[in-house]
Amino acid sequence: MDNKEYLWWVFDEYDQTEFDGIQVKAVCSDQTHFIKYGLQQEPDDRKLVLAWENYTKLVHLSSPPVFEDNEGIISTAGIKEMIQWCKKKDTRFSIHVMEIRMILPKQSSNCCSRKYRKN
Repeated sequence: MDNKEYLWWVFDEYDQTEFDGIQVKAVCSDQTHFIKYGLQQEPDDRKLVLAWENYTKLVHLSSPPVFEDNEGIISTAGIKEMIQWCKKKDTRFSIHVMEIRMILPKQSSNCCSRKYRKN
């Protein structure tokens, strides 16, 4: 996508990541960033995590659409949709940098979004 390749896999993990249970991780081939998404999330508390710089900069994207199918299975098409969704201008960001948490105003959110879209 956009001249970048992503390696992705599905795994099941508890108490070690932002999501408990079955999740997907997509790592950009140049290792500048990766995306994590929990499968089968609750409809009212959905999120997606974007990480830069060896996990020191975490961006939580609020209310992503469902990328898996009706059976809870994610495919290559779902991964592509997930990456494209992260790069949309109107995606709402909240950022977690070294355990400092804040909700970004729309202008700052757009700045983060632009940085990711460049990668």
